[in-house]
Amino acid sequence: MRLVWLVIAMWGMMGAASAQSATAALKNCLPPREMQEAVATKGVVAPAMAVMTARRQVPNADVVRANLCRSSDALVYVIMALQKDGRIVQVMIDGSTGRVKSVH
Repeated sequence: MRLVWLVIAMWGMMGAASAQSATAALKNCLPPREMQEAVATKGVVAPAMAVMTARRQVPNADVVRANLCRSSDALVYVIMALQKDGRIVQVMIDGSTGRVKSVH
């Protein structure tokens, strides 16, 4: 249940990323209503699934932001995770497949 509330809270967050590809993607992020529509009608994986995938890539880190953004002709999740040492790790997840595209 905690994960669900965390994902809902992150839907409304927008922000800049450290990597250039994420920065470009973050300029084209969907607002919460459009994100819900994309998940419901366009075959985009649920935000909770993308967050779980990111957590597997960056174990023992706290996910602090998750956005669904347009990147070229695709939708990608840009997920920011805060590691215990204070570093931010960005994980990009393909919106249609739920697979990791990059980790920076």
